[in-house]
Amino acid sequence: MASVKAPLLENAEMFDQEDIDQENKVSNQLLHPYVTLFHVLFRMAALISYLLCGWFSDSFIFSFVFVVLMLSADFWTVKNITGRLLVGLRWWNYVDDKGVSNWIFETKGQSSSNFNYAEKQIFWIALIACPIVWTGFFVIALFGLKFKWMV
Repeated sequence: MASVKAPLLENAEMFDQEDIDQENKVSNQLLHPYVTLFHVLFRMAALISYLLCGWFSDSFIFSFVFVVLMLSADFWTVKNITGRLLVGLRWWNYVDDKGVSNWIFETKGQSSSNFNYAEKQIFWIALIACPIVWTGFFVIALFGLKFKWMV
């Protein structure tokens, strides 16, 4: 497959100077506490609302829409903010002149000194654990005959 250059992106910097300066900071604290909080917050809000929706509302539609909105906010946050700041990942899609959809994936380099270890751990654990929990909920809904939640 030939290398494809995205129009208007050839001269763009991969990461800001702030991200490069951040490599020199060494700390046991979280460098981005609010970013880390929101990385976990939207996922937890979706899980908690799924678990508790029957207690607060009898409306399946309201509960379903709220869970989908929280998961959508989580996806946007991971794609645009937390992936970039916590582990140095970003991606996007563009359609070239021939109508072909091209995905661009970038990484900032994964040496251990570039990113805060605790933030990396939180990012990857949350990214992997939540789909496992959702799979468990799917199995429970399947055996509990709650077919409306398996959509």
